[in-house]
Amino acid sequence: MHTNAFDFDTLIDRRNTGSIKWDKYAGQDVIPMWVADMDFRSPPAVMQALHERVDHGVFGYTPKPPAALVDTVLSRLASEYHWQIEPDWLVWLPGLVCGLNVVSRAIGEAGCDILTAVPVYQHLFDAAPNVGKQAVCAPLARDGARWTFDFDALEQAITPNTRLFMLCNPHNPVGRMWDREELLALAEFCERHDLVICSDEIHCQL
Repeated sequence: MHTNAFDFDTLIDRRNTGSIKWDKYAGQDVIPMWVADMDFRSPPAVMQALHERVDHGVFGYTPKPPAALVDTVLSRLASEYHWQIEPDWLVWLPGLVCGLNVVSRAIGEAGCDILTAVPVYQHLFDAAPNVGKQAVCAPLARDGARWTFDFDALEQAITPNTRLFMLCNPHNPVGRMWDREELLALAEFCERHDLVICSDEIHCQL
């Protein structure tokens, strides 16, 4: 029976396949949970589309994403998040890390500060120095068994030269999905300090 569902039962040995996840600690008694890299096979629909493209045999330049892909993104945002956007709002990039660096370069003047709450996914921190700007960090706080924003720490960390706040939601590595009240409080903080928010939501469907 043909299905487009993920196969979560078949184990795939990815060792010696050029996998940075598995090669980093090759030969060591380590379970590589340090990177978001899934070990299940891609859905049949994805593999079929790739096979069809490969079978065509010509890999020329593509001027823009096909209309069907744009429509899929628009409908997904509308159905999942009740967010109606225009097609020209979409900016297509090769990956998340590239996007973080593009935003860090685009917002603020040379040498300005970029604020984030730590611990955080390393590339949110690295984006500032990558583009000649300063990373400014405020620690998250522990509230019992969970992490929260520490707005006192954010107020202490922000500088007159801060132009951008890097948000990770769901948060990597603490695992929080910030609730509505937390996000509204963060939005108020950023609006009050005239900060643009760059929100890394790559794991939003969790």
